[in-house]
Amino acid sequence: MLYRLRARAAEARIVIVNHHLLCADLKVRQGGFGEIIPRSQAVLFDEAHSLEEVATSYFGERLGSQQLMDLGADWERVSKELKINPDPVSDRHLAAVADGAEDLLTLLAGSPEKGRIDGALRETLSKGPAAKIEQGLSGLHEARAAGGGPDAPEFALLRQRAAEYRRVLPEIFFPDKPDRLAWYEKRARSVILYSSPLDVAGPLQESLYGKVESVIFTSATLTTGGTFDYVRSRLGVEDALEASYPSHFDFRSQSLLYIPRDLPPPGSPTFPGKLAPRILDILRRTRGRALVLFTSYSNLNAVNDFLAGRLPYTIYRQGDAPRTALLEAFRKDVHSVLLATGSFWEGVDVPGESLSCLVIDKLPFASPAEPVVSARIEAIRSRGGNPFMEYQVPSAIISLKQGLGRLIRKRTDRGVLAILDVRLLASRYGGVFLASMPPMTVTSDISGMERFFSVEAGSEG
Repeated sequence: MLYRLRARAAEARIVIVNHHLLCADLKVRQGGFGEIIPRSQAVLFDEAHSLEEVATSYFGERLGSQQLMDLGADWERVSKELKINPDPVSDRHLAAVADGAEDLLTLLAGSPEKGRIDGALRETLSKGPAAKIEQGLSGLHEARAAGGGPDAPEFALLRQRAAEYRRVLPEIFFPDKPDRLAWYEKRARSVILYSSPLDVAGPLQESLYGKVESVIFTSATLTTGGTFDYVRSRLGVEDALEASYPSHFDFRSQSLLYIPRDLPPPGSPTFPGKLAPRILDILRRTRGRALVLFTSYSNLNAVNDFLAGRLPYTIYRQGDAPRTALLEAFRKDVHSVLLATGSFWEGVDVPGESLSCLVIDKLPFASPAEPVVSARIEAIRSRGGNPFMEYQVPSAIISLKQGLGRLIRKRTDRGVLAILDVRLLASRYGGVFLASMPPMTVTSDISGMERFFSVEAGSEG
Protein backbone atom coordinates (compact mmCIF):
# COMPACT_ATOMS: atom_id res chain seq x y z
CA MET A 1 0.00 0.00 0.00
CA LEU A 2 2.74 2.47 0.97
CA TYR A 3 4.65 1.83 -2.26
CA ARG A 4 1.47 2.30 -4.35
CA LEU A 5 0.73 5.61 -2.60
CA ARG A 6 4.27 6.85 -3.18
CA ALA A 7 4.08 5.81 -6.84
CA ARG A 8 0.82 7.73 -7.26
CA ALA A 9 2.33 10.76 -5.53
CA ALA A 10 5.35 10.63 -7.85
CA GLU A 11 3.05 10.83 -10.87
CA ALA A 12 0.88 13.64 -9.45
CA ARG A 13 1.30 17.28 -10.40
CA ILE A 14 0.13 18.47 -6.98
CA VAL A 15 0.73 16.66 -3.69
CA ILE A 16 -1.01 17.91 -0.54
CA VAL A 17 0.63 17.16 2.80
CA ASN A 18 0.66 18.82 6.21
CA HIS A 19 3.58 20.72 7.72
CA HIS A 20 4.57 17.75 9.85
CA LEU A 21 5.02 15.35 6.94
CA LEU A 22 6.87 17.92 4.85
CA CYS A 23 9.28 18.75 7.70
CA ALA A 24 9.78 15.03 8.33
CA ASP A 25 10.68 14.65 4.66
CA LEU A 26 13.17 17.53 4.90
CA LYS A 27 14.77 15.92 7.96
CA VAL A 28 15.08 12.55 6.19
CA ARG A 29 16.66 14.19 3.13
CA GLN A 30 19.01 16.17 5.36
CA GLY A 31 20.28 12.94 6.88
CA GLY A 32 20.79 11.36 3.45
CA PHE A 33 18.28 8.57 4.10
CA GLY A 34 16.12 9.02 0.98
CA GLU A 35 12.79 10.78 0.84
CA ILE A 36 9.19 10.47 2.02
CA ILE A 37 7.40 12.61 -0.57
CA PRO A 38 8.42 13.24 -4.21
CA ARG A 39 10.71 16.09 -5.14
CA SER A 40 8.91 19.20 -6.33
CA GLN A 41 9.52 22.48 -8.13
CA ALA A 42 7.44 24.57 -5.74
CA VAL A 43 6.21 24.31 -2.17
CA LEU A 44 3.23 26.28 -0.86
CA PHE A 45 2.73 26.58 2.90
CA ASP A 46 -0.80 27.40 3.97
CA GLU A 47 -1.15 28.57 7.60
CA ALA A 48 2.55 29.41 7.36
CA HIS A 49 2.52 31.17 10.75
CA SER A 50 2.81 27.71 12.37
CA LEU A 51 5.81 26.55 10.34
CA GLU A 52 8.47 27.67 12.84
CA GLU A 53 6.98 25.59 15.65
CA VAL A 54 6.68 22.46 13.50
CA ALA A 55 10.16 22.90 12.02
CA THR A 56 11.63 23.36 15.51
CA SER A 57 10.27 19.94 16.43
CA TYR A 58 11.43 18.12 13.30
CA PHE A 59 14.87 19.69 12.99
CA GLY A 60 15.54 18.82 16.62
CA GLU A 61 16.00 15.51 18.39
CA ARG A 62 14.00 13.83 21.14
CA LEU A 63 14.29 10.73 23.29
CA GLY A 64 11.79 9.69 25.94
CA SER A 65 12.03 7.31 28.84
CA GLN A 66 8.91 5.56 27.54
CA GLN A 67 10.63 4.92 24.19
CA LEU A 68 13.48 3.23 26.05
CA MET A 69 11.10 1.11 28.13
CA ASP A 70 9.14 0.16 25.00
CA LEU A 71 12.34 -0.96 23.30
CA GLY A 72 13.02 -3.35 26.18
CA ALA A 73 9.45 -4.63 26.18
CA ASP A 74 9.52 -5.24 22.42
CA TRP A 75 12.87 -7.03 22.70
CA GLU A 76 11.46 -9.37 25.33
CA ARG A 77 8.26 -9.91 23.33
CA VAL A 78 10.17 -10.94 20.19
CA SER A 79 12.36 -13.26 22.27
CA LYS A 80 9.25 -15.02 23.60
CA GLU A 81 7.63 -15.23 20.18
CA LEU A 82 10.77 -16.86 18.76
CA LYS A 83 11.12 -19.06 21.85
CA ILE A 84 14.72 -17.98 22.31
CA ASN A 85 16.45 -19.01 25.48
CA PRO A 86 17.37 -16.19 27.87
CA ASP A 87 20.58 -14.44 26.82
CA PRO A 88 22.53 -13.09 29.83
CA VAL A 89 24.39 -10.56 27.66
CA SER A 90 21.23 -9.06 26.12
CA ASP A 91 19.47 -9.18 29.48
CA ARG A 92 22.29 -7.15 31.01
CA HIS A 93 22.03 -4.51 28.30
CA LEU A 94 18.23 -4.36 28.63
CA ALA A 95 18.58 -3.91 32.37
CA ALA A 96 21.06 -1.04 31.87
CA VAL A 97 18.63 0.79 29.57
CA ALA A 98 15.71 0.24 31.96
CA ASP A 99 17.74 1.33 34.99
CA GLY A 100 18.90 4.47 33.19
CA ALA A 101 15.32 5.36 32.22
CA GLU A 102 14.14 4.87 35.80
CA ASP A 103 17.07 6.96 37.09
CA LEU A 104 16.00 9.78 34.77
CA LEU A 105 12.55 9.81 36.32
CA THR A 106 13.98 9.69 39.85
CA LEU A 107 16.53 12.48 39.36
CA LEU A 108 13.95 14.81 37.78
CA ALA A 109 11.14 13.96 40.19
CA GLY A 110 11.48 17.19 42.17
CA SER A 111 12.25 19.42 39.18
CA PRO A 112 9.87 21.77 37.34
CA GLU A 113 7.68 20.29 34.62
CA LYS A 114 10.03 21.69 31.97
CA GLY A 115 13.62 22.86 32.21
CA ARG A 116 16.97 23.20 30.54
CA ILE A 117 19.62 20.50 30.63
CA ASP A 118 22.77 22.45 31.35
CA GLY A 119 25.37 23.04 34.03
CA ALA A 120 25.18 20.78 37.04
CA LEU A 121 22.05 18.97 35.76
CA ARG A 122 23.80 17.98 32.54
CA GLU A 123 26.80 16.66 34.45
CA THR A 124 24.61 14.67 36.84
CA LEU A 125 22.50 13.16 34.09
CA SER A 126 25.38 12.45 31.72
CA LYS A 127 27.43 10.62 34.35
CA GLY A 128 24.44 8.73 35.73
CA PRO A 129 21.36 7.82 33.63
CA ALA A 130 22.86 8.77 30.25
CA ALA A 131 25.94 6.61 30.83
CA LYS A 132 23.77 3.58 31.69
CA ILE A 133 21.47 4.15 28.74
CA GLU A 134 24.35 4.62 26.31
CA GLN A 135 26.06 1.46 27.53
CA GLY A 136 22.88 -0.58 27.24
CA LEU A 137 21.93 0.76 23.79
CA SER A 138 25.44 0.13 22.47
CA GLY A 139 25.29 -3.43 23.74
CA LEU A 140 21.88 -4.08 22.18
CA HIS A 141 22.94 -2.66 18.86
CA GLU A 142 26.06 -4.79 18.75
CA ALA A 143 24.56 -7.87 20.41
CA ARG A 144 25.28 -11.26 18.86
CA ALA A 145 24.26 -14.67 20.20
CA ALA A 146 24.55 -18.25 19.18
CA GLY A 147 21.44 -20.06 18.01
CA GLY A 148 19.64 -17.03 16.61
CA GLY A 149 19.00 -14.52 19.36
CA PRO A 150 19.75 -10.93 18.34
CA ASP A 151 21.10 -12.24 15.02
CA ALA A 152 17.57 -13.28 14.01
CA PRO A 153 15.98 -11.07 11.31
CA GLU A 154 13.16 -10.15 13.70
CA PHE A 155 15.67 -8.26 15.84
CA ALA A 156 16.99 -6.11 12.99
CA LEU A 157 14.54 -3.25 13.54
CA LEU A 158 15.03 -3.41 17.30
CA ARG A 159 18.79 -3.16 16.94
CA GLN A 160 18.29 -0.30 14.49
CA ARG A 161 16.10 1.50 17.07
CA ALA A 162 18.80 1.03 19.69
CA ALA A 163 21.35 2.56 17.32
CA GLU A 164 19.10 5.54 16.60
CA TYR A 165 18.47 6.23 20.29
CA ARG A 166 22.20 5.97 20.95
CA ARG A 167 22.86 8.53 18.16
CA VAL A 168 20.51 11.05 19.81
CA LEU A 169 22.14 10.93 23.26
CA PRO A 170 25.22 13.10 22.45
CA GLU A 171 22.94 15.73 20.87
CA ILE A 172 21.25 16.17 24.24
CA PHE A 173 24.01 15.64 26.77
CA PHE A 174 27.09 16.87 24.90
CA PRO A 175 25.92 19.62 22.55
CA ASP A 176 28.66 21.61 20.88
CA LYS A 177 26.32 23.92 18.97
CA PRO A 178 25.39 27.27 20.55
CA ASP A 179 22.28 27.47 18.36
CA ARG A 180 20.66 24.43 20.00
CA LEU A 181 19.06 23.91 23.39
CA ALA A 182 18.93 20.70 25.42
CA TRP A 183 15.88 20.52 27.67
CA TYR A 184 13.43 18.10 29.26
CA GLU A 185 9.67 17.80 29.69
CA LYS A 186 8.01 15.67 32.35
CA ARG A 187 4.84 13.74 31.58
CA ALA A 188 2.61 11.70 33.89
CA ARG A 189 4.87 8.62 34.00
CA SER A 190 7.72 9.57 31.72
CA VAL A 191 10.23 12.23 30.80
CA ILE A 192 11.19 13.40 27.30
CA LEU A 193 14.61 14.83 26.48
CA TYR A 194 14.97 17.30 23.60
CA SER A 195 17.64 19.01 21.57
CA SER A 196 15.92 21.90 19.78
CA PRO A 197 17.23 24.47 17.28
CA LEU A 198 16.83 28.05 18.49
CA ASP A 199 16.60 29.26 14.91
CA VAL A 200 15.06 27.27 12.05
CA ALA A 201 16.15 29.78 9.39
CA GLY A 202 19.41 27.94 8.70
CA PRO A 203 17.92 24.44 8.39
CA LEU A 204 15.12 25.74 6.14
CA GLN A 205 17.59 27.57 3.90
CA GLU A 206 19.77 24.49 3.66
CA SER A 207 17.12 21.83 3.17
CA LEU A 208 14.31 23.71 1.39
CA TYR A 209 14.96 27.15 -0.08
CA GLY A 210 18.02 26.07 -2.04
CA LYS A 211 16.38 22.87 -3.29
CA VAL A 212 13.19 24.12 -4.98
CA GLU A 213 12.43 26.87 -7.47
CA SER A 214 9.71 28.59 -5.45
CA VAL A 215 8.46 28.62 -1.88
CA ILE A 216 5.19 30.39 -1.11
CA PHE A 217 3.94 31.30 2.37
CA THR A 218 0.30 32.18 2.96
CA SER A 219 -1.73 32.85 6.09
CA ALA A 220 -4.25 35.32 7.43
CA THR A 221 -1.84 36.14 10.27
CA LEU A 222 1.62 36.57 8.78
CA THR A 223 1.96 40.33 9.27
CA THR A 224 2.67 42.18 12.51
CA GLY A 225 2.50 45.94 12.64
CA GLY A 226 1.66 45.88 8.93
CA THR A 227 4.92 44.22 7.81
CA PHE A 228 6.32 40.76 7.16
CA ASP A 229 9.56 41.54 9.02
CA TYR A 230 8.92 39.14 11.87
CA VAL A 231 8.08 36.07 9.79
CA ARG A 232 10.94 36.86 7.41
CA SER A 233 13.43 36.89 10.29
CA ARG A 234 12.08 33.77 11.98
CA LEU A 235 11.94 31.67 8.78
CA GLY A 236 15.10 33.09 7.17
CA VAL A 237 13.29 34.51 4.14
CA GLU A 238 15.54 37.05 2.40
CA ASP A 239 14.82 37.51 -1.29
CA ALA A 240 11.04 37.41 -1.69
CA LEU A 241 8.04 39.15 -3.17
CA GLU A 242 5.38 40.00 -0.62
CA ALA A 243 1.79 41.21 -0.64
CA SER A 244 -0.93 41.71 1.95
CA TYR A 245 -4.59 41.81 1.00
CA PRO A 246 -7.49 43.19 3.05
CA SER A 247 -10.01 40.76 4.47
CA HIS A 248 -13.29 40.25 2.65
CA PHE A 249 -15.03 40.63 6.02
CA ASP A 250 -16.34 44.03 7.12
CA PHE A 251 -14.97 44.01 10.66
CA ARG A 252 -16.28 47.52 11.49
CA SER A 253 -19.88 46.41 11.09
CA GLN A 254 -19.49 42.72 11.90
CA SER A 255 -17.52 43.05 15.13
CA LEU A 256 -16.95 45.09 18.27
CA LEU A 257 -13.70 45.14 20.27
CA TYR A 258 -14.17 45.58 24.02
CA ILE A 259 -11.10 46.51 26.10
CA PRO A 260 -11.80 47.47 29.74
CA ARG A 261 -9.95 50.31 31.43
CA ASP A 262 -10.99 49.48 34.99
CA LEU A 263 -9.39 46.04 35.46
CA PRO A 264 -5.95 45.62 37.06
CA PRO A 265 -3.15 44.52 34.71
CA PRO A 266 -2.67 40.75 34.40
CA GLY A 267 0.49 40.85 36.49
CA SER A 268 -1.38 42.26 39.47
CA PRO A 269 -2.24 39.84 42.31
CA THR A 270 -5.80 41.21 42.19
CA PHE A 271 -6.31 40.34 38.52
CA PRO A 272 -7.59 36.74 38.95
CA GLY A 273 -10.20 37.89 41.47
CA LYS A 274 -11.47 40.61 39.12
CA LEU A 275 -11.33 38.47 35.98
CA ALA A 276 -14.09 35.98 36.77
CA PRO A 277 -16.79 38.56 37.74
CA ARG A 278 -16.08 40.52 34.55
CA ILE A 279 -16.40 37.41 32.40
CA LEU A 280 -19.68 36.62 34.16
CA ASP A 281 -20.94 40.13 33.36
CA ILE A 282 -19.98 39.71 29.71
CA LEU A 283 -21.66 36.31 29.38
CA ARG A 284 -24.89 37.64 30.84
CA ARG A 285 -24.92 40.44 28.28
CA THR A 286 -24.11 38.13 25.37
CA ARG A 287 -26.55 35.46 26.60
CA GLY A 288 -23.81 32.86 26.53
CA ARG A 289 -22.85 32.17 22.91
CA ALA A 290 -19.20 32.56 23.86
CA LEU A 291 -15.80 30.96 23.53
CA VAL A 292 -13.54 32.05 26.38
CA LEU A 293 -9.83 31.54 25.68
CA PHE A 294 -7.31 31.50 28.50
CA THR A 295 -3.53 31.69 28.50
CA SER A 296 -3.32 29.37 31.53
CA TYR A 297 -5.23 26.47 33.04
CA SER A 298 -5.18 28.19 36.43
CA ASN A 299 -7.28 31.09 35.13
CA LEU A 300 -9.56 28.69 33.24
CA ASN A 301 -10.27 26.55 36.30
CA ALA A 302 -10.76 29.56 38.58
CA VAL A 303 -13.30 31.10 36.20
CA ASN A 304 -15.05 27.76 35.71
CA ASP A 305 -15.47 27.38 39.47
CA PHE A 306 -16.75 30.94 39.80
CA LEU A 307 -19.32 30.59 36.99
CA ALA A 308 -20.79 27.35 38.37
CA GLY A 309 -24.46 27.93 39.21
CA ARG A 310 -24.40 31.60 38.19
CA LEU A 311 -25.50 31.23 34.56
CA PRO A 312 -28.57 29.57 33.01
CA TYR A 313 -26.39 28.28 30.18
CA THR A 314 -24.36 25.10 29.74
CA ILE A 315 -20.66 25.55 30.40
CA TYR A 316 -18.24 23.26 28.59
CA ARG A 317 -14.62 23.06 29.76
CA GLN A 318 -11.58 21.85 27.86
CA GLY A 319 -10.50 18.50 29.23
CA ASP A 320 -13.97 17.34 30.25
CA ALA A 321 -14.46 15.64 26.85
CA PRO A 322 -12.53 15.19 23.60
CA ARG A 323 -11.97 18.37 21.61
CA THR A 324 -14.22 17.35 18.73
CA ALA A 325 -17.04 16.38 21.09
CA LEU A 326 -16.82 19.70 22.95
CA LEU A 327 -16.92 21.70 19.72
CA GLU A 328 -19.88 19.72 18.39
CA ALA A 329 -21.83 20.24 21.62
CA PHE A 330 -20.92 23.93 21.63
CA ARG A 331 -22.15 24.35 18.04
CA LYS A 332 -25.48 22.70 18.73
CA ASP A 333 -26.19 24.39 22.09
CA VAL A 334 -26.49 27.98 20.85
CA HIS A 335 -26.39 29.74 24.23
CA SER A 336 -23.63 27.62 25.74
CA VAL A 337 -20.16 28.71 26.84
CA LEU A 338 -16.89 26.94 26.06
CA LEU A 339 -13.83 27.56 28.26
CA ALA A 340 -10.54 26.57 26.63
CA THR A 341 -6.80 27.18 26.32
CA GLY A 342 -3.97 26.53 23.84
CA SER A 343 -5.27 24.10 21.22
CA PHE A 344 -8.52 26.06 20.75
CA TRP A 345 -6.73 29.24 19.64
CA GLU A 346 -6.49 27.76 16.13
CA GLY A 347 -8.55 25.45 13.96
CA VAL A 348 -11.90 26.14 15.62
CA ASP A 349 -14.65 26.67 13.04
CA VAL A 350 -17.99 27.59 14.62
CA PRO A 351 -19.81 29.94 12.24
CA GLY A 352 -23.16 31.42 13.20
CA GLU A 353 -24.79 32.51 16.42
CA SER A 354 -23.25 29.88 18.71
CA LEU A 355 -19.99 31.83 18.70
CA SER A 356 -21.11 35.45 19.02
CA CYS A 357 -18.54 36.45 21.61
CA LEU A 358 -14.86 35.64 21.97
CA VAL A 359 -13.31 36.48 25.34
CA ILE A 360 -9.52 36.46 25.79
CA ASP A 361 -8.23 36.77 29.34
CA LYS A 362 -4.93 38.48 28.49
CA LEU A 363 -2.45 39.06 25.70
CA PRO A 364 -1.05 35.66 24.66
CA PHE A 365 2.65 36.19 25.33
CA ALA A 366 4.61 32.94 25.24
CA SER A 367 5.72 32.03 28.74
CA PRO A 368 9.41 32.76 29.47
CA ALA A 369 9.24 29.61 31.60
CA GLU A 370 9.22 27.63 28.33
CA PRO A 371 12.85 26.55 27.83
CA VAL A 372 13.00 27.25 24.09
CA VAL A 373 11.28 30.63 24.47
CA SER A 374 13.66 31.76 27.22
CA ALA A 375 16.68 30.55 25.24
CA ARG A 376 15.54 32.46 22.14
CA ILE A 377 15.07 35.59 24.25
CA GLU A 378 18.62 35.24 25.58
CA ALA A 379 20.01 34.64 22.08
CA ILE A 380 18.41 37.83 20.75
CA ARG A 381 19.60 39.80 23.77
CA SER A 382 23.15 38.46 23.41
CA ARG A 383 23.44 39.89 19.90
CA GLY A 384 22.22 43.28 21.11
CA GLY A 385 18.62 42.95 19.97
CA ASN A 386 15.40 43.74 21.78
CA PRO A 387 13.76 40.34 22.37
CA PHE A 388 10.51 41.84 23.61
CA MET A 389 9.79 43.90 20.49
CA GLU A 390 11.55 41.59 18.01
CA TYR A 391 10.18 38.27 19.23
CA GLN A 392 7.72 38.29 22.12
CA VAL A 393 5.38 41.03 20.88
CA PRO A 394 5.18 39.82 17.23
CA SER A 395 4.65 36.23 18.36
CA ALA A 396 1.82 37.30 20.67
CA ILE A 397 0.25 39.40 17.91
CA ILE A 398 0.06 36.38 15.62
CA SER A 399 -1.51 34.30 18.41
CA LEU A 400 -4.03 37.06 19.11
CA LYS A 401 -4.97 37.33 15.45
CA GLN A 402 -5.42 33.57 15.33
CA GLY A 403 -7.79 33.88 18.27
CA LEU A 404 -9.75 36.62 16.51
CA GLY A 405 -10.05 34.30 13.53
CA ARG A 406 -12.35 32.07 15.59
CA LEU A 407 -14.97 34.85 15.83
CA ILE A 408 -15.78 35.89 12.27
CA ARG A 409 -15.98 32.90 9.95
CA LYS A 410 -18.36 34.16 7.24
CA ARG A 411 -19.93 37.39 5.97
CA THR A 412 -23.10 36.97 8.01
CA ASP A 413 -21.29 36.47 11.35
CA ARG A 414 -21.41 39.23 13.95
CA GLY A 415 -19.61 39.14 17.25
CA VAL A 416 -17.85 40.82 20.15
CA LEU A 417 -14.15 40.36 20.86
CA ALA A 418 -13.41 41.08 24.54
CA ILE A 419 -9.72 41.29 25.44
CA LEU A 420 -9.54 41.79 29.20
CA ASP A 421 -6.01 43.18 29.23
CA VAL A 422 -5.65 46.90 30.00
CA ARG A 423 -2.12 46.87 28.58
CA LEU A 424 -3.66 47.18 25.12
CA LEU A 425 -4.62 50.75 26.02
CA ALA A 426 -2.09 51.61 28.72
CA SER A 427 1.26 50.41 27.30
CA ARG A 428 3.46 51.63 24.47
CA TYR A 429 3.38 48.27 22.74
CA GLY A 430 -0.41 48.10 22.97
CA GLY A 431 -0.58 50.31 19.93
CA VAL A 432 1.43 47.76 17.93
CA PHE A 433 -1.18 45.11 18.78
CA LEU A 434 -4.07 47.37 17.81
CA ALA A 435 -2.37 48.41 14.57
CA SER A 436 -2.04 44.73 13.66
CA MET A 437 -5.73 44.01 14.17
CA PRO A 438 -8.42 44.51 11.51
CA PRO A 439 -10.22 47.89 11.61
CA MET A 440 -12.74 47.40 14.42
CA THR A 441 -14.88 49.66 16.56
CA VAL A 442 -13.25 49.82 19.99
CA THR A 443 -15.07 50.48 23.26
CA SER A 444 -14.33 50.35 26.97
CA ASP A 445 -18.02 50.63 27.83
CA ILE A 446 -19.35 47.15 28.53
CA SER A 447 -22.91 48.28 27.79
CA GLY A 448 -21.76 48.73 24.20
CA MET A 449 -22.16 44.98 23.81
CA GLU A 450 -25.89 45.23 24.39
CA ARG A 451 -26.20 48.03 21.83
CA PHE A 452 -24.17 45.97 19.36
CA PHE A 453 -26.42 42.95 19.75
CA SER A 454 -29.57 45.08 19.69
CA VAL A 455 -28.62 46.13 16.16
CA GLU A 456 -28.39 42.44 15.33
CA ALA A 457 -31.82 41.77 16.81
CA GLY A 458 -33.27 44.79 15.01
CA SER A 459 -31.93 43.63 11.66
CA GLU A 460 -33.49 40.21 12.22
CA GLY A 461 -36.83 41.77 13.01
